[in-house]
Amino acid sequence: MKRWFLTVEWCSQGNRGVFCSLNGNSFSYEIQHTEDEMWEILDAFYMVLSPQSIELSEDEVKEYRRFRPLAEYSNQYGIASKT
Repeated sequence: MKRWFLTVEWCSQGNRGVFCSLNGNSFSYEIQHTEDEMWEILDAFYMVLSPQSIELSEDEVKEYRRFRPLAEYSNQYGIASKT
């Protein structure tokens, strides 16, 4: 079964990852995120994070294990990328 995950890429540097909390909670939905929903979640950092809603399986999501906190979100949210 696949779900849609909010993924981000800091300043289009080529390292896209899943946007999630420090606890590993992500923003996944049964349907693709709308642009308005992504704006609501990311707020002012929408532009520098280049968000995309990507469909991933449970096994694919497990590959995103390396968490990089973002100071812009008080280090409570960040990017989980592939190792």
